[in-house]
Amino acid sequence: MHTTLDAPLTGTALFHSRAGGFPLHLCSYVLLDADSNDTAELDQVVVIRVTALNGERFRLRNRDDVRRFLQAVGRLADEMAS
Repeated sequence: MHTTLDAPLTGTALFHSRAGGFPLHLCSYVLLDADSNDTAELDQVVVIRVTALNGERFRLRNRDDVRRFLQAVGRLADEMAS
């Protein structure tokens, strides 16, 4: 289940994490559970594998980074992210 995000290119279109920074515009990502299986269940997401438009790859493992990324791509409502 690969998802591509077509975020508008604005000042907020960059995502910074412990793994590095990348633009959200046209990045693709896969949500993974604790066993590295694709999952659509947000409460089971442990790792997010991101591929930026330029092909650079990132793995988000830090719980705060995962939560902020899901928020940034509109998968998590603000009230659920706290």
